[in-house]
Amino acid sequence: MQDEENRKNPFASELTEYVQERKTFYCMPGHKQGKGAPSFLKKIWGDKVFGYDITEVSKSDVLAYPKKELKLAQERASSIMGAKRSWFLVNGSSVGIHAILGGLVDPGQKVLVHRECHKAVLMGLVFSGAVPIYLEPTPNLPEYAYGSIDLIKVEELLKAHDIKLVLVTSPNYYGISLDIPPLSELCHKYNASLFVDEAHGTHFSFHPDFPTPALKCGADYVVQSMHKTLGGLYQTALLHSASRNKRDDERVDLMLAMLQSTSPSALFLMSIDAALTETYEHGKKTYSLLLEMIETVRPMLNSEHFIVIEPSEGVLDAGGFIGFDQCKVIFAAAGPDERNLIKIKDKLSKEHGIEIELAGEKHLLLTLSLADADDIEQTRENLIYFSDTIEQMATDGVGEILEEDEYVDIRELPIFELTPRDAFYTSKKVMRLSEAEYALSSSMVCIYPPGYPLIIPGERINEAAIHKIYHDHRFGFTIIGITEKDGELYIDVIDEDDIEQ
Repeated sequence: MQDEENRKNPFASELTEYVQERKTFYCMPGHKQGKGAPSFLKKIWGDKVFGYDITEVSKSDVLAYPKKELKLAQERASSIMGAKRSWFLVNGSSVGIHAILGGLVDPGQKVLVHRECHKAVLMGLVFSGAVPIYLEPTPNLPEYAYGSIDLIKVEELLKAHDIKLVLVTSPNYYGISLDIPPLSELCHKYNASLFVDEAHGTHFSFHPDFPTPALKCGADYVVQSMHKTLGGLYQTALLHSASRNKRDDERVDLMLAMLQSTSPSALFLMSIDAALTETYEHGKKTYSLLLEMIETVRPMLNSEHFIVIEPSEGVLDAGGFIGFDQCKVIFAAAGPDERNLIKIKDKLSKEHGIEIELAGEKHLLLTLSLADADDIEQTRENLIYFSDTIEQMATDGVGEILEEDEYVDIRELPIFELTPRDAFYTSKKVMRLSEAEYALSSSMVCIYPPGYPLIIPGERINEAAIHKIYHDHRFGFTIIGITEKDGELYIDVIDEDDIEQ
């Protein structure tokens, strides 16, 4: 039995045996398996957790150059997820994005990237020196359909530019997946690699009713977050390769060795190993129960002020999408009256003990996972209670907007003049947002979550972006890249006088 556990959880099992030997530590960490840990945390967490907070001792292997059980664990992950190579990540999916951009793309080479990508992509462009060619979103799609693509436009850009890498996000935060196979064929036709940010789709491999994983659709590299939908700890993720180019894999190795922590906690690595095994063994059966419950309960969640939606075929076709993750439950505000859903989200947390994934301008997003199948009937009752609660809030006037502004999201894209890297290293100054139209931004401005950029460093700030920032600020959205002082909003811009000199 122990041999079987070791085979299924090679790294987690090895570390468990090691910790149970109760060795004497004349090495890091400073808390020495919890003996010197803060007493406050020991009362909350207990002693056990500190025993596993070790790194690179005799049995823990070296993350950057694994040779023993950690190497076996990564090979097993490849087998489970359908990859030729897999890497464990302890700095989140973001470090996987940075490693791909830094490893596959030389400074000055071009990358075709979603304009509505995660902010980690923009930081990777600063780090790598790659030149972005932005893929504009398909216009007139609902809020939940961000990250869309137009294959005709993709081919036009691949023809016009010598593009080394195409980077897309699929699924997006709302669970909508792109049609990857024709995109993959297009990329390879023009000798470009395809990298898919599949951070929200790690669970797709474990049930046939989910969208097909990007690796099976022809992607060259894929990054997935273990903490978003599976049982990994926060900061854990996976990077996969189809290994079509050995040199590229070797450069990714080097980049990860540079970018990842040299002291990765075994807690993180063990959680990746064990969570994959757990989902591999029980995922299909458990997801079947969860998906069946979601399908039956959906019609019961509709009310006068909110309806549960699934992306229509029109949205899927227009955005280059093909599938939808049923574990994402999207409530759309119904009726003619506008409503501030941030206020509903806040009230749910403060008065009802309910935390939801996202409150957008027009939608509330709930994310379900394997954990919600632990007591399927309780989850069903919880969803019905949630629906009743937000309906009562709406009836009571929570979030009602009495004075509407004239804001219309026209998605007017800024003019791109400097690469994110050039903008990052150029002199900056602070400017009132109200006076910043036509200035070159040095800030990356994101509405968070989901965290895709409204303004990218090196772009001219336009009136549409300024209007949206003020609009979303009044709504209560978290806006990264904007500072507030004495009721006024400020943004960092490039000192163009310094450029001229």
